[in-house]
Amino acid sequence: MAQRGVRFVAYQQIIWTKGEYNSSWAPFIPGQSNFANSPADLWGRVASNLGRERAQPLIRAIEKPTTNQIEAILDAQSEPERLARSISLSLRNLDTSVAEISAFYHNELTSFLAVGKVNGSRSSSMRDQTLYALVHSFFLHLGSARDYLAAFTALELGMDTTKTDSMARLIEALRGPDTSGSPILQLLASKGYIRPRANPSAKWEAAGWLSEVTDIRNEFTHRRTYGQTTVEQMGHVRLIDAEVGLYRYFRPILWKTSDNDVFDVIINHYESVNELFFSAAELSGHDTSIIHINDNDIISVDMTNRR
Repeated sequence: MAQRGVRFVAYQQIIWTKGEYNSSWAPFIPGQSNFANSPADLWGRVASNLGRERAQPLIRAIEKPTTNQIEAILDAQSEPERLARSISLSLRNLDTSVAEISAFYHNELTSFLAVGKVNGSRSSSMRDQTLYALVHSFFLHLGSARDYLAAFTALELGMDTTKTDSMARLIEALRGPDTSGSPILQLLASKGYIRPRANPSAKWEAAGWLSEVTDIRNEFTHRRTYGQTTVEQMGHVRLIDAEVGLYRYFRPILWKTSDNDVFDVIINHYESVNELFFSAAELSGHDTSIIHINDNDIISVDMTNRR
């Protein structure tokens, strides 16, 4: 794949069980050799383990808890639990956006090859509306994950998360050169994603990839929508290897240059997200292990739908 310039995105396992479709998505994580634990998985486990520790004593204190009582206890989440769950769900939505864009590219490539349109001619169809929505979704959920991580970091620093609920507000609230109050903040600084402003200011600013991804995110969620420009409205097939007949679908994105493919741009940012959030979960100070359920965890059993 590397020799032919083809990007590895993720492992996807698709399962059909008695007519029910299920799919698991394990994205590539730079610096890791085992992708079984995705960033979304790790943050989900942080939330689940926090929730289990909080909720179990409360549920066991009720002799015969009803479903409504159990749901009320489970939903009364602590702040770190709530933020970890929000990070996990945002990352899962990000995974879904990438998986669906990948499927769109596969279907478009198949359609082009089926009619023999391999001479570089461009075309569009009503199917493109799906791509526009998915690109918007990707940057929307990326921004959500970024801001929930900022709120989680603010909580570590003892800040009010109702006031420091975004990366921009977290950076604005930082003062002085010390980042020791939060391992995640130290991670952001070590990667060059935040940096002190020029002396003698004690304030900070976004930098590096974080600044870049915020800019492109604002472009396609605030300043305009993807698919607005003419060049973005048509795709074509490009030859990769003539000897084996290998082609790829290409869809431009007008961002600094029109020679970029929108999926390549998205994958670049997706890899950075996965690397950051995987490391941040491990530095969260919370349990990321898989929950193992035993007899003591079973509160009630419903046999009414038994087959």
